[in-house]
Amino acid sequence: MKSVRLLVLLALVSCHPPAALRPPDSVVSIVPLENLTLARPVVDIGVDNERLLLLEDSGTRILAISQLLVPVETIPLTTRLISPLGVAADRFYFYVFDRNTLYRISKEKRVLSVWLNNIRVAGLASYAPGEMLVSDGMRSVVWHKTLFGESRVFLDGRDVTRPGALVNLPDGMFGIVSAGNRLVCVNRAGITVRSLSLPAGTDLIVADGAGGIWTGQRGKPFVYRIGQRGQTAYELVDCTSPISFAIIGQRLFVLDSGTKIVSYSLPGH
Repeated sequence: MKSVRLLVLLALVSCHPPAALRPPDSVVSIVPLENLTLARPVVDIGVDNERLLLLEDSGTRILAISQLLVPVETIPLTTRLISPLGVAADRFYFYVFDRNTLYRISKEKRVLSVWLNNIRVAGLASYAPGEMLVSDGMRSVVWHKTLFGESRVFLDGRDVTRPGALVNLPDGMFGIVSAGNRLVCVNRAGITVRSLSLPAGTDLIVADGAGGIWTGQRGKPFVYRIGQRGQTAYELVDCTSPISFAIIGQRLFVLDSGTKIVSYSLPGH
């Protein structure tokens, strides 16, 4: 077919063949800058420009908060989601999904509509404004969903195994977590450029905008920095069970147990 969404910081360098990573020698604790206790449980967090998006488990609204953890806007959902799971955004739309359906909401009209049905979303990454790459855990493929609704296979089982979390890489490529233990980096044509081993069970990933990527595992309050010389491990103090995380600027925001947002300064910044 083709030639050739706890945390890890990856130096984006070519690695052919994939490099074996040396386990971290020790764990360093990082302490929070601030935290926000939520009035209602939240299932996921995302980023919309310089603000955080919080999808409530009620399935009725998205909350937008500032980097200082101050609420700034409430975005009601015109259709209630049953078992909501995730939220994302790009220039034109908000995206939310539950167990079977991916929806999008025009930022102008604020009307929720079905965008992709019969799908188990495992990851989202923006391909272009109004276009998304979507990991489908039901069919084990990555779809490219276009602005006008066309769906095409971007990657299949020959490229990745059980595709999971997706991320936009700072160099214009995309990273896909494959089988929970490998990061596969592809260009816009879906051609694999490099790959790297990840800790087993990796299911969270986000880029920091400065040449690095953070990945992690739900339920484990640790941060791993992976570079050319091996791993550095960090423990997230005051965090019990991370569900989701996001990065804005030099801050890491963690959704802890669905009831609290904890912010940290990125290690090394």
